[in-house]
Amino acid sequence: MKYSNSKVRPSLVILVTAWGLTACDTDELLNVVDPDIVTPSDVVGEKGAELYWAGAVGLFAGAYSSGGGGQVVYSGMISDEFHLSGTFPTRNEVDRREMDDRNGTLLGQYRTYHRARVGTKNAAERMTEILPNDSRIAEMWSMNGYMNLFFAENYCSGVPFSDTPNEGDIVYGEQQTTEQVYNAAIASFGSAAQAAGGSVDQSHLAAIGLARTRLNMGDYAGAASAAATVPPDWAYYVRSKAGGTFGQRNAIFELNQRQRRWSISDMEGENGIAFRSNTDVRVPWEDSGGPGFDQETPLFHQLKYDSEESDVVLASGLEGLLIKAEAELSSGGPWLATLNALRAGVDLPPLEDPGNQDARVRMLFEERGRWLFGTGHRHGDLRRMVRQYGFSQEQVFPTGTFFKGGAYGTDVNFPIPFEEHENEALSGLEGQSLCLDRKA
Repeated sequence: MKYSNSKVRPSLVILVTAWGLTACDTDELLNVVDPDIVTPSDVVGEKGAELYWAGAVGLFAGAYSSGGGGQVVYSGMISDEFHLSGTFPTRNEVDRREMDDRNGTLLGQYRTYHRARVGTKNAAERMTEILPNDSRIAEMWSMNGYMNLFFAENYCSGVPFSDTPNEGDIVYGEQQTTEQVYNAAIASFGSAAQAAGGSVDQSHLAAIGLARTRLNMGDYAGAASAAATVPPDWAYYVRSKAGGTFGQRNAIFELNQRQRRWSISDMEGENGIAFRSNTDVRVPWEDSGGPGFDQETPLFHQLKYDSEESDVVLASGLEGLLIKAEAELSSGGPWLATLNALRAGVDLPPLEDPGNQDARVRMLFEERGRWLFGTGHRHGDLRRMVRQYGFSQEQVFPTGTFFKGGAYGTDVNFPIPFEEHENEALSGLEGQSLCLDRKA
């Protein structure tokens, strides 16, 4: 498999962190710059381009798979991949699907997303000025596209997008509908494709990002067309680093094996996939033999990422084939043959047609859930089952009795943090929920 040469260099992250501002608590965010780490004289020429790129790569890794959890952990927690074996009440809200807009853990995640969104955009623009033919500009636009995509997949409609075009002067943003955010992702992936030049890896990264976005928008044929250009054995990885700071490590491993804060689920909340009781090679796991951090929840280790330096797939030709299968299912094509060809490659027995469309959809999404386990796809897939295939949220999300007491809630996405009321563009909304809707 091919992979990106991107390396996370956290000593440089502070440069772009200063520009990746959300509309909340801006005074705090503006005070993070340390001129002893990166000085203005550094941000010129080829060295300057390297700094912009490295800082943005670090921000993206923190939002996706490093630091406090990122896209992979929290999208897995609200869905059926992971369940809580720790004690944080704010994480408990995510797992239980009943989240308050003053949830501090989610505020941190929201800030991380916005920092990465703005940081990758600013890096792409500044690098274009400094080294206009550098293929890493395409990487920055693709990462920016993915950050837009993550907002659309995970959050309610109405997330405001603020900006820092002058590297510090905040332009407060209006609320964006989910469709507008998906369109922003499409634009960024288009910019990435144009900037890729002769880089095959960057072209493939942009193509899979575009395909995933179109799939989320219900454009199955367009998604399959975009993904068709990517070979099955290609993959792009987001790097992790052993022995570094907490923000550099693989958060899936760190929070599961080392800190014991969450465990791998099995048929969670009546609807979940049987990740443990019907296991296969795509979702390796083991019984830790003891409890999690809360000293009561049995801890099961995922083994897909076996160390703090395990890299995490962001996009792959495998995902492209799964998109192809879904497009075939929607059009009456050979979807089952496509899935069975993938299974044959890892010595799994073939699937049989379950005989009705709802069961076929469930089968396809379970295959996606197993192939793409621990890569931040499952939450978006559950929402798509409701939005695009007509299932109710009670049929696909964890529901019923919550294992830590009480019952699961009805949230299917993350709320916009209350702190966004500080956004000057949203005057007149004091005290109100900022979500335009909380539907799938």
